[in-house]
Amino acid sequence: MLNLQKENKVKYSTLSTLGSALVLFSATFPFINNFIALPFPKINTIHVSAANNNLAAVLWSLAICFQATLLIIANYLKPYLISYAPALFASLYSSSFYFLPLLGYVPNENVWFFIALISIVLVILSVMYYTSLYLQMMKEREKLLIESVTGVINQ
Repeated sequence: MLNLQKENKVKYSTLSTLGSALVLFSATFPFINNFIALPFPKINTIHVSAANNNLAAVLWSLAICFQATLLIIANYLKPYLISYAPALFASLYSSSFYFLPLLGYVPNENVWFFIALISIVLVILSVMYYTSLYLQMMKEREKLLIESVTGVINQ
């Protein structure tokens, strides 16, 4: 029985590690246009008429969609909570350069900008952690309630 528990723990740990790797890999997606621009700098000048934008912007938009898809798939593998930090940071970073100018604020990449982003990521991770604990506690409470009601009914 002990060996079976050890094997299951290893399998769960392996799946969590794979899920965490997928989450970390998805954190690179918002920057895919920058990675592609290194060997192919012309992607910033190639115009895609269907999107009415340059190829780099189109790649960034597609990468954001694929990032969400990969995060959903990785979530089924139960990744470690801390692995979401880079993905959250990448999402906040890239979306801030899209949405903040719409609100009249031009973000500059200084220390305060990164401190604010990291603070937001830490708050989000804390909320995720405490929500997870709360849900686990509620599941245990419901399980105990069902067991006690079943025990009273059986007596």
